[in-house]
Amino acid sequence: MLTQHPHTSAEVGSFYNRHTDVFDRALGGNIHVGYWDGESDDSPVQAATDRLTDLVTERLAPAEGQHLLDVGCGHGSTAARIAAHHAVEITGVSVSDYQIGLANSRPQSSDLPGRATFQLADAMKLPFPDRSFDGAYAIESLMHMKDKKAAIGHIARVLRPGGRLVIAEHHLEGDLAVEDVDRMADAYAFFKLSLTTDRYGELLREAGLKVVDYTDVTENVRRSYDSMDDSWREAARNESDSEKAQEWEAAADLARWIFAVPQLRYGLLTAVRL
Repeated sequence: MLTQHPHTSAEVGSFYNRHTDVFDRALGGNIHVGYWDGESDDSPVQAATDRLTDLVTERLAPAEGQHLLDVGCGHGSTAARIAAHHAVEITGVSVSDYQIGLANSRPQSSDLPGRATFQLADAMKLPFPDRSFDGAYAIESLMHMKDKKAAIGHIARVLRPGGRLVIAEHHLEGDLAVEDVDRMADAYAFFKLSLTTDRYGELLREAGLKVVDYTDVTENVRRSYDSMDDSWREAARNESDSEKAQEWEAAADLARWIFAVPQLRYGLLTAVRL
Protein backbone atom coordinates (compact mmCIF):
# COMPACT_ATOMS: atom_id res chain seq x y z
CA MET A 1 0.00 0.00 0.00
CA LEU A 2 1.53 3.31 -1.12
CA THR A 3 1.57 5.85 1.68
CA GLN A 4 0.21 9.23 0.63
CA HIS A 5 1.79 12.41 1.97
CA PRO A 6 -0.90 15.10 1.93
CA HIS A 7 0.59 18.34 0.73
CA THR A 8 -0.96 21.77 0.72
CA SER A 9 -1.24 24.07 -2.25
CA ALA A 10 1.17 26.41 -0.48
CA GLU A 11 3.75 23.61 -0.33
CA VAL A 12 3.33 22.92 -4.05
CA GLY A 13 3.71 26.63 -4.75
CA SER A 14 6.85 26.79 -2.63
CA PHE A 15 8.32 23.79 -4.47
CA TYR A 16 7.81 25.48 -7.82
CA ASN A 17 9.09 28.80 -6.53
CA ARG A 18 12.39 26.99 -5.93
CA HIS A 19 12.50 24.59 -8.88
CA THR A 20 10.95 26.49 -11.80
CA ASP A 21 14.25 27.90 -13.05
CA VAL A 22 15.85 24.45 -13.00
CA PHE A 23 12.98 22.99 -15.02
CA ASP A 24 13.18 25.93 -17.42
CA ARG A 25 16.89 25.34 -18.11
CA ALA A 26 16.38 21.60 -18.47
CA LEU A 27 13.41 21.81 -20.82
CA GLY A 28 14.34 24.59 -23.21
CA GLY A 29 12.20 27.38 -21.82
CA ASN A 30 9.24 25.16 -20.99
CA ILE A 31 8.54 23.33 -17.74
CA HIS A 32 6.97 20.16 -19.10
CA VAL A 33 8.41 17.15 -20.89
CA GLY A 34 9.22 17.07 -24.56
CA TYR A 35 7.99 14.77 -27.33
CA TRP A 36 10.31 13.10 -29.87
CA ASP A 37 8.89 11.20 -32.85
CA GLY A 38 11.36 8.33 -32.47
CA GLU A 39 14.97 7.36 -31.98
CA SER A 40 16.03 9.09 -35.22
CA ASP A 41 14.42 12.38 -34.16
CA ASP A 42 17.33 14.64 -33.18
CA SER A 43 15.21 17.67 -32.26
CA PRO A 44 16.65 19.87 -29.50
CA VAL A 45 14.78 19.82 -26.21
CA GLN A 46 13.05 23.16 -26.83
CA ALA A 47 11.58 21.90 -30.11
CA ALA A 48 10.46 18.72 -28.36
CA THR A 49 8.76 20.53 -25.47
CA ASP A 50 7.10 22.89 -27.94
CA ARG A 51 5.85 19.81 -29.80
CA LEU A 52 4.25 18.50 -26.63
CA THR A 53 2.43 21.83 -26.32
CA ASP A 54 1.29 21.48 -29.93
CA LEU A 55 -0.02 17.96 -29.34
CA VAL A 56 -2.08 19.19 -26.41
CA THR A 57 -3.36 22.08 -28.52
CA GLU A 58 -4.37 19.76 -31.36
CA ARG A 59 -6.47 17.72 -28.96
CA LEU A 60 -7.98 20.87 -27.51
CA ALA A 61 -8.94 22.00 -31.05
CA PRO A 62 -9.29 25.70 -30.17
CA ALA A 63 -11.63 27.81 -32.28
CA GLU A 64 -11.42 31.54 -32.84
CA GLY A 65 -12.82 33.60 -29.99
CA GLN A 66 -12.81 30.81 -27.42
CA HIS A 67 -11.79 31.29 -23.79
CA LEU A 68 -9.43 28.60 -22.52
CA LEU A 69 -8.27 27.72 -19.01
CA ASP A 70 -4.64 26.75 -18.39
CA VAL A 71 -4.69 24.70 -15.18
CA GLY A 72 -1.24 24.99 -13.65
CA CYS A 73 0.11 27.49 -16.17
CA GLY A 74 3.71 27.48 -14.98
CA HIS A 75 5.58 30.55 -16.15
CA GLY A 76 3.28 31.05 -19.12
CA SER A 77 5.25 29.43 -21.94
CA THR A 78 2.49 27.04 -22.99
CA ALA A 79 -0.20 29.72 -23.06
CA ALA A 80 2.14 32.06 -24.94
CA ARG A 81 2.72 29.48 -27.66
CA ILE A 82 -0.99 28.76 -28.06
CA ALA A 83 -1.85 32.47 -28.13
CA ALA A 84 0.82 33.03 -30.78
CA HIS A 85 -0.97 30.68 -33.17
CA HIS A 86 -4.67 30.84 -32.23
CA ALA A 87 -7.12 33.72 -31.82
CA VAL A 88 -8.18 32.71 -28.33
CA GLU A 89 -8.17 34.18 -24.84
CA ILE A 90 -6.31 32.13 -22.24
CA THR A 91 -6.54 32.47 -18.47
CA GLY A 92 -3.74 30.71 -16.65
CA VAL A 93 -3.69 29.82 -12.96
CA SER A 94 -0.90 28.62 -10.68
CA VAL A 95 -0.30 28.33 -6.95
CA SER A 96 3.26 29.62 -7.40
CA ASP A 97 3.50 33.38 -7.05
CA TYR A 98 6.97 33.24 -8.62
CA GLN A 99 5.56 31.53 -11.73
CA ILE A 100 2.71 34.03 -12.00
CA GLY A 101 5.19 36.90 -11.77
CA LEU A 102 7.23 35.40 -14.61
CA ALA A 103 4.12 34.72 -16.69
CA ASN A 104 2.77 38.24 -16.33
CA SER A 105 6.16 39.74 -17.19
CA ARG A 106 6.34 37.78 -20.46
CA PRO A 107 6.05 40.23 -23.40
CA GLN A 108 2.94 39.82 -25.55
CA SER A 109 2.94 41.46 -28.94
CA SER A 110 -0.27 43.17 -29.98
CA ASP A 111 0.18 41.53 -33.38
CA LEU A 112 -0.44 38.05 -32.00
CA PRO A 113 -3.85 36.49 -32.69
CA GLY A 114 -4.47 35.51 -29.05
CA ARG A 115 -3.98 36.88 -25.55
CA ALA A 116 -3.09 35.29 -22.23
CA THR A 117 -3.48 36.52 -18.66
CA PHE A 118 -2.34 34.84 -15.47
CA GLN A 119 -3.42 34.86 -11.86
CA LEU A 120 -2.61 33.20 -8.57
CA ALA A 121 -5.40 30.68 -7.97
CA ASP A 122 -5.92 27.15 -6.72
CA ALA A 123 -7.48 24.69 -9.17
CA MET A 124 -9.10 22.86 -6.25
CA LYS A 125 -11.29 25.95 -5.73
CA LEU A 126 -11.33 27.83 -9.00
CA PRO A 127 -12.60 31.42 -8.61
CA PHE A 128 -14.58 31.49 -11.87
CA PRO A 129 -18.32 31.31 -12.60
CA ASP A 130 -19.92 28.17 -13.95
CA ARG A 131 -19.51 27.60 -17.70
CA SER A 132 -16.88 30.32 -18.08
CA PHE A 133 -14.55 28.44 -20.45
CA ASP A 134 -14.77 26.72 -23.81
CA GLY A 135 -11.87 24.40 -23.07
CA ALA A 136 -9.18 23.62 -20.53
CA TYR A 137 -5.84 21.88 -20.38
CA ALA A 138 -3.71 20.61 -17.51
CA ILE A 139 -0.09 19.72 -18.25
CA GLU A 140 1.65 17.97 -15.36
CA SER A 141 -0.41 19.88 -12.80
CA LEU A 142 -3.25 17.65 -11.58
CA MET A 143 -0.68 15.20 -10.23
CA HIS A 144 0.30 17.85 -7.66
CA MET A 145 -3.22 18.34 -6.34
CA LYS A 146 -4.11 16.72 -3.04
CA ASP A 147 -7.86 16.73 -3.71
CA LYS A 148 -8.08 15.58 -7.31
CA LYS A 149 -11.86 15.15 -7.04
CA ALA A 150 -12.26 18.82 -6.14
CA ALA A 151 -9.92 19.93 -8.92
CA ILE A 152 -11.64 17.93 -11.65
CA GLY A 153 -15.03 18.92 -10.27
CA HIS A 154 -14.13 22.60 -10.48
CA ILE A 155 -12.71 22.25 -13.99
CA ALA A 156 -15.92 20.50 -15.10
CA ARG A 157 -17.99 23.21 -13.39
CA VAL A 158 -16.31 26.06 -15.28
CA LEU A 159 -16.43 24.26 -18.65
CA ARG A 160 -19.32 24.79 -21.03
CA PRO A 161 -21.09 21.68 -22.37
CA GLY A 162 -19.03 20.26 -25.21
CA GLY A 163 -15.88 21.88 -23.86
CA ARG A 164 -12.73 19.77 -23.93
CA LEU A 165 -10.28 19.02 -21.14
CA VAL A 166 -6.85 17.77 -22.20
CA ILE A 167 -4.61 16.24 -19.54
CA ALA A 168 -0.93 15.48 -20.13
CA GLU A 169 0.99 13.86 -17.31
CA HIS A 170 2.53 10.83 -15.67
CA HIS A 171 0.49 8.08 -14.07
CA LEU A 172 1.00 4.54 -12.80
CA GLU A 173 -0.17 1.37 -14.51
CA GLY A 174 0.00 -1.79 -12.43
CA ASP A 175 1.12 -2.39 -8.88
CA LEU A 176 4.52 -1.29 -7.67
CA ALA A 177 6.99 -3.91 -6.53
CA VAL A 178 7.02 -4.22 -2.74
CA GLU A 179 10.56 -2.86 -2.55
CA ASP A 180 9.54 0.26 -4.51
CA VAL A 181 6.60 1.35 -2.35
CA ASP A 182 8.54 3.27 0.29
CA ARG A 183 10.81 4.91 -2.26
CA MET A 184 7.80 6.08 -4.27
CA ALA A 185 6.29 7.52 -1.10
CA ASP A 186 9.53 9.47 -0.61
CA ALA A 187 9.28 10.78 -4.17
CA TYR A 188 5.66 11.81 -3.61
CA ALA A 189 6.65 13.70 -0.47
CA PHE A 190 9.61 15.44 -2.10
CA PHE A 191 7.93 16.45 -5.37
CA LYS A 192 4.56 17.20 -3.73
CA LEU A 193 2.62 14.87 -5.98
CA SER A 194 0.59 11.69 -6.20
CA LEU A 195 -0.08 9.77 -9.39
CA THR A 196 -3.39 8.41 -10.57
CA THR A 197 -3.67 4.68 -11.19
CA ASP A 198 -6.80 4.85 -13.37
CA ARG A 199 -6.11 7.92 -15.56
CA TYR A 200 -8.73 9.87 -13.60
CA GLY A 201 -11.42 7.67 -15.13
CA GLU A 202 -13.84 7.52 -12.20
CA LEU A 203 -13.37 11.16 -11.20
CA LEU A 204 -13.94 12.36 -14.75
CA ARG A 205 -17.15 10.35 -15.04
CA GLU A 206 -18.43 11.61 -11.69
CA ALA A 207 -17.78 15.20 -12.80
CA GLY A 208 -19.73 14.78 -16.05
CA LEU A 209 -16.79 14.38 -18.40
CA LYS A 210 -16.48 11.63 -21.02
CA VAL A 211 -13.05 10.38 -22.06
CA VAL A 212 -12.85 10.38 -25.86
CA ASP A 213 -9.15 9.65 -26.39
CA TYR A 214 -6.08 8.42 -24.56
CA THR A 215 -2.64 8.05 -26.11
CA ASP A 216 0.36 6.61 -24.27
CA VAL A 217 3.47 8.57 -25.28
CA THR A 218 5.86 7.30 -22.61
CA GLU A 219 8.58 6.27 -25.04
CA ASN A 220 8.35 9.61 -26.85
CA VAL A 221 9.06 11.68 -23.73
CA ARG A 222 11.88 9.67 -22.11
CA ARG A 223 14.69 11.89 -23.36
CA SER A 224 13.33 14.68 -21.15
CA TYR A 225 14.39 12.76 -18.07
CA ASP A 226 18.13 12.99 -18.77
CA SER A 227 17.79 16.74 -19.34
CA MET A 228 16.11 17.18 -15.96
CA ASP A 229 18.69 15.03 -14.20
CA ASP A 230 21.54 17.01 -15.79
CA SER A 231 19.93 20.35 -14.88
CA TRP A 232 19.46 19.48 -11.20
CA ARG A 233 23.04 18.17 -10.93
CA GLU A 234 24.44 21.26 -12.63
CA ALA A 235 22.44 23.43 -10.22
CA ALA A 236 23.94 21.47 -7.32
CA ARG A 237 27.49 21.93 -8.63
CA ASN A 238 27.00 25.66 -9.04
CA GLU A 239 25.17 26.25 -5.76
CA SER A 240 27.13 27.92 -2.95
CA ASP A 241 24.37 27.26 -0.39
CA SER A 242 24.97 23.69 0.84
CA GLU A 243 21.33 23.18 1.84
CA LYS A 244 20.10 24.14 -1.63
CA ALA A 245 22.78 22.01 -3.27
CA GLN A 246 21.56 19.03 -1.25
CA GLU A 247 17.99 19.70 -2.42
CA TRP A 248 19.07 19.72 -6.09
CA GLU A 249 20.99 16.46 -5.62
CA ALA A 250 18.04 14.88 -3.84
CA ALA A 251 15.74 15.94 -6.69
CA ALA A 252 18.07 14.41 -9.27
CA ASP A 253 18.46 11.15 -7.35
CA LEU A 254 14.73 10.72 -6.76
CA ALA A 255 13.83 11.72 -10.30
CA ARG A 256 16.33 9.28 -11.81
CA TRP A 257 14.77 6.52 -9.70
CA ILE A 258 11.13 7.34 -10.39
CA PHE A 259 11.69 7.71 -14.13
CA ALA A 260 13.05 4.15 -14.22
CA VAL A 261 10.02 2.60 -12.48
CA PRO A 262 8.43 0.31 -15.10
CA GLN A 263 4.89 1.16 -13.98
CA LEU A 264 5.44 4.86 -14.73
CA ARG A 265 3.68 5.99 -17.90
CA TYR A 266 2.99 9.33 -19.59
CA GLY A 267 -0.18 9.93 -21.56
CA LEU A 268 -2.36 12.44 -23.34
CA LEU A 269 -6.02 12.21 -22.33
CA THR A 270 -8.93 14.09 -23.87
CA ALA A 271 -12.34 14.36 -22.19
CA VAL A 272 -15.49 16.27 -23.15
CA ARG A 273 -17.93 18.00 -20.83
CA LEU A 274 -21.36 16.43 -21.26
